[in-house]
Amino acid sequence: MRHLKLVLLMSTTLATPSFAQEQSATELEPIIIEASKGGRVVSTTAGEVDGYRALTATSSTLTDTPLREIPQSIQVVPRSVIDDQGITSIGEALKNVSGAVGQPVLQTPIYNTNFIRGFVAEQYLDGMTTYLQSGDPNAFSDVERIEVLKGPNAILYGGGVGAPLGGVINVVSKIPTAEKFVEIGGTIGSDDYYAPFFDINQPLNSEGTVLFRGTGSYVKSASEVDVIETKRYSFNPTLMLTNNDDTTVTIQGRVSRWQQPEYQGLPITGTLTGPFRLDRDLFVGNPDIPDSFSDTKNVTLTLDHEFNDTWSSSTKLRYGKSAYEQRSQNFISNTPDAGASSWNLYNIAVDEEREEFAISSHVVGDFSSEMFDNKVVMGADYSRMSERATMYMDMMPAGTVDFLNPGGWPDYVKPTGIAMSDGDNVYQTLGAFAQLQSTYADRLHLLAGLRLSRLEIDQNSPTYGRTDITAKTKLLPRVGAVFDITDEFSVFASYSEGMKGNPFYFYSGPAVPETSKQYEAGIKFDLDYGFSGSAAVFQIERSNVPVTDPADPMMLTSLAIGQQRSRGFDTELSWQPDEHWKVMANYAYVDAELTKDIPGGASAGNKLNQIPRHSGGLWIDYSFGDDGPLSGWSTGAGIHAASGAPTDLMNIYKTEAYITADAAIRYKHDGFSANLIVKNLTDEKYYLPFQYLTGGVAAAPGRSVYLMISQRF
Repeated sequence: MRHLKLVLLMSTTLATPSFAQEQSATELEPIIIEASKGGRVVSTTAGEVDGYRALTATSSTLTDTPLREIPQSIQVVPRSVIDDQGITSIGEALKNVSGAVGQPVLQTPIYNTNFIRGFVAEQYLDGMTTYLQSGDPNAFSDVERIEVLKGPNAILYGGGVGAPLGGVINVVSKIPTAEKFVEIGGTIGSDDYYAPFFDINQPLNSEGTVLFRGTGSYVKSASEVDVIETKRYSFNPTLMLTNNDDTTVTIQGRVSRWQQPEYQGLPITGTLTGPFRLDRDLFVGNPDIPDSFSDTKNVTLTLDHEFNDTWSSSTKLRYGKSAYEQRSQNFISNTPDAGASSWNLYNIAVDEEREEFAISSHVVGDFSSEMFDNKVVMGADYSRMSERATMYMDMMPAGTVDFLNPGGWPDYVKPTGIAMSDGDNVYQTLGAFAQLQSTYADRLHLLAGLRLSRLEIDQNSPTYGRTDITAKTKLLPRVGAVFDITDEFSVFASYSEGMKGNPFYFYSGPAVPETSKQYEAGIKFDLDYGFSGSAAVFQIERSNVPVTDPADPMMLTSLAIGQQRSRGFDTELSWQPDEHWKVMANYAYVDAELTKDIPGGASAGNKLNQIPRHSGGLWIDYSFGDDGPLSGWSTGAGIHAASGAPTDLMNIYKTEAYITADAAIRYKHDGFSANLIVKNLTDEKYYLPFQYLTGGVAAAPGRSVYLMISQRF
């Protein structure tokens, strides 16, 4: 019956694996900044960027604050890094962030397996929820940069199912500017990869008060994995109305879809262990199974207004609808359950629809006294999301297949009858927050905030007549300080909390939300010769994690008694000595473990699955400049490495360590750009943990080659 519980957890109403976390929401304001520093700082919609190094971020404070003055580890992946490395997924981008584990590109979007410092990190779009990552979360035509906040961020983040526990991956969109241009391009690559895109920026009047920008991308790709063909697109029109003085209204639309045969990875036996070895490229299931899909349509309205030189406000509203449909033929055991090298397969169908409304508003005061420079943020937010979903599953196997010598796959027939699981759920969050940033004598930077958070989850199963209600109000604090020892060197420390609900569990006892606490301390520096970076030690404690109730013979209900902890060290370094060289490096040591026994399951001290203890990377880039015979040419290369990671909480199996290398050569001139990228240059063969139903593995992609070309007019 344990496998039955795992199957149930697979549906959209039970869509995330145990101990996973869902998305929540906050509000960010677009900020246009123009600056220069040695000719290398460029204007962006989210803050200053010096080569590969971002100087400011809005995600952590809702104010445009230098990273040196924020008492928290924040890593920004700017557009320049995305382009130079030929990044095609959020998971790839996270290789540039210490302590981060990215989601495999073939994994169904609703499975959130992006991790920061050992715990699942919620992904946002412009500071608001992308609940279950609907649509295509890996569309990059509209991405300006990615801001990664490490640890709980409860003060400014609400909505969805609560405040983040492990961290935030905030994807910042491109917005219209006064410059008229059109950029078109595309990528072709290995496994029939084809991905055209466009970016059209068009002022609609001569005064520059009505601005339009539309971006879009389409990706069609096969895979090394048999059968897999992915189709995904995203279209993002944005209209900005401004008086070029004190008021701006921004309307952002998004239509996005992901479609692919449902991939579930491979079992542990036949990959990491066992007397035989399965084909790494095996697709489990009937090749003619219908595609699964995830799509979304939403609109976001933002009103920014400056009352005077001291006070300003920003209000953001989003409304959207999403849908998900899964058709799959699943194995439910990591070892052969039909003898020798054969597994039973079960037909599964999931249908789900969601409707979401969220609003967040805040005011910012920026004022100074004789000794202090102060920024005050006060705001409130509300979100409501309704969800209806059903899951059907064969009660008996649809057939048996020898995975070692596959053939004669059973037909896929959509299961009918009584739903295995269903949900008619409503999630509501309400919050009010206040934050003070204060700088004393240009040396001591203080941050303090408090959020009053209300979380309500009404979860119903019409089929089984079961209802669980979560209702919790809690004060969530955040405090921190940065002290500039010198103009180049700072130390910082902070404490923060998070709280979220678990709508995908029925509880035997009270439905208690999860909570987390983070303690962090570190250094930030900006030295001569372009050498800068940060380093931190941290500890995150997570409580009220749902675990299976051993007293339930069906193993379908949970107890909110689990406890986990993650602690370690991470660092990011950047070296940019001149206009030619750009170097980035990161490393993390993460010790993530259970701190309390799971009744009838894993023991305290066991390591959390999917989390490598050691990971890091290095990227070196060289530009030949604008003069000489190699004018316009540049090249880059890098490595990424990680130790092995457990595939399950019992720590029975563990993947092996790996190291991969990438290389690129580029040419840019007069608006034309070409970039030839080779990924996994040495064709390293290795497996990664793949959190899907049974917690198996997936073969990592082998060597691949991509050519990206664009022209800007």
